[in-house]
Amino acid sequence: MRHRRISITEKNEHRLVYFDHDYRETNENDIAKMKKILNYAIANELTDRQRYCICEHYLKGRSMKNIACELNLNPSTVTRHIKSAEKRLKRIADCYC
Repeated sequence: MRHRRISITEKNEHRLVYFDHDYRETNENDIAKMKKILNYAIANELTDRQRYCICEHYLKGRSMKNIACELNLNPSTVTRHIKSAEKRLKRIADCYC
């Protein structure tokens, strides 16, 4: 890991020093790992209804109300499906972090 010392001068009154860490490589690996975990979890750990609602809402940008109309559900039911899916995905992601 590369460390680089950076000085910041604000109006020549204060001199702040901090270390800038280069986390790009680590973050890219972590992001790739988390994507695999979440893809697996979405495909295998969610119910069909949860999967459909969460994908339509987050990936396609549809409103919960539109999803509810399509599925003949109450909008609060769609919200509940999405919140349940989020909780389940967070729990799975936390296990792998």
